[in-house]
Amino acid sequence: MNIFEIVNNEVTWSPQALLIKPFKKIWDSDKTKDKLKANKELAYVYYMSDERSDYMYILDKTERHDQIVTDLSLGKWKKPSYMDEAIEYYVRLSETTSTRLLQSTRNVIEKISHFLDTVDINERDLKTGKPIHDISKVTASVEKIPRLIKSLNEIEKEIIKEKELKAQSGNKVVGIFDDNEGI
Repeated sequence: MNIFEIVNNEVTWSPQALLIKPFKKIWDSDKTKDKLKANKELAYVYYMSDERSDYMYILDKTERHDQIVTDLSLGKWKKPSYMDEAIEYYVRLSETTSTRLLQSTRNVIEKISHFLDTVDINERDLKTGKPIHDISKVTASVEKIPRLIKSLNEIEKEIIKEKELKAQSGNKVVGIFDDNEGI
């Protein structure tokens, strides 16, 4: 779904976005003339859910939400329920096999990160007094992290390329005399 784009470091969207019910709700809920709130809320949808978002490195959704709200200067904004509907809609229609795999990879990395944050190498078995965690397995896991990060970055780059290609082909205008067979 090629609704959102970054133009001059700002989130923009195609005019067709406002024809889609969840995005129209965002637009219509802002009764002001300048539509500043609606613009920020549409940007919020992009930043929370698009794989190209600079905030996707924040794996915890609550932390990502808090950071985006701060950066968009939304103050004490309480996310309306229609925002969840817009995000779910956008994620569902943007999902590809690649994005599902990327999300799965991020989930695995988050679990590894949580494990490394909480592992206590001094923790002992109460009966034997031996360490519960094998230090060599923990250090071996740590050594593999750079490859994992590199793989994650490569997947992210491929998805960005995939979305850009779809955006380009989606915006292609076929001339009256052009052969569009096989497209």
